[in-house]
Amino acid sequence: MLWYEEKNCDNIIISSRVRLARNLKDYPFYNFINNEKSKEMIDKVTNAIFNDRISSKNCFEKIDFENLDKIKQYTMLEKYIISNNFLESSKPKAIILEKNSNINIMINEEDHIRIQSINSGYNIEKCFEEANRIDNLLEESLSYAYDNQYGYLTSCITNVGTGLRASFMLYIPMLERFGYIKSMSESIAKFGMTLRGMHGEGTKAFGSIYQISNQITLGKTEKEIIEDLKSITMQIVEKEKELRQILKQDKNLDIIDKIYRSYGIIKYCKKIKFEEAINHLSNVWLGLDLDILDNNLSTSIYNIIMNIQTANIIDRFNITEKDNIELYRAKYINEIFTK
Repeated sequence: MLWYEEKNCDNIIISSRVRLARNLKDYPFYNFINNEKSKEMIDKVTNAIFNDRISSKNCFEKIDFENLDKIKQYTMLEKYIISNNFLESSKPKAIILEKNSNINIMINEEDHIRIQSINSGYNIEKCFEEANRIDNLLEESLSYAYDNQYGYLTSCITNVGTGLRASFMLYIPMLERFGYIKSMSESIAKFGMTLRGMHGEGTKAFGSIYQISNQITLGKTEKEIIEDLKSITMQIVEKEKELRQILKQDKNLDIIDKIYRSYGIIKYCKKIKFEEAINHLSNVWLGLDLDILDNNLSTSIYNIIMNIQTANIIDRFNITEKDNIELYRAKYINEIFTK
């Protein structure tokens, strides 16, 4: 029996996410749609959500994204509310949030509609239920681009079918330290899964945080995709637990030394870069989970990591990009660890 079997796997599975890609039948896809048609399409989707017939219309909020300042836009990117494609797009676009939830709808991203639900921990079914609820709501008054043989039609062929991308955010420091990441990535690819950095495709992994998601959306049902993802993810979780058990028993001095050194730097540094901070916080996180360090923090390490990204630091302290961001990042971290 593993030494922390009584705990749930939220110390390894940080969050769950489901994203549905949809396009409207009567409009060109993103690469071919002009500004006029984009605005018309956005209005159509928006009206479907804020329709007087919909009892939940007051639960939603449309964000005037174009008039947000640059820093506010980047904080939304860092917190996974929007994608990099959405941020950089020069075409008309809109974002709608469901109040008091983790659901958002990007309009005119790579596809006309991207519905996303994020929940903490091992909650992939809840994410799908929430995203599917919004999908059903929209489909009451919108006609999707759909083919009886291939399913939902999307801008990128890899999303054709269910249009579903399901993912878990994982904290797997021991698998990384013992060199399992490359072979694990190659193994899961055979099952239509991929392992990426914390901000998805093309991003580097920092702080032992990885995102696992399905690559195949065609030929499987939504339930099959989610079950496959859960099965493979739990194998990764069990291996990470096994390696943490070994560390707990062997008391590897090199790793324990890294944990304490990182704790000292995080607690007393006077300025720090994001990449350095996230790597030290990762070591501290492991130390807290293994009870090497006392956990008296007022927030989770993952929340700290989210909050020390550049745009979030600028927004939190109301500073400019010309100010010493590294100094304010250290100030924020110091305050948390000295309370």
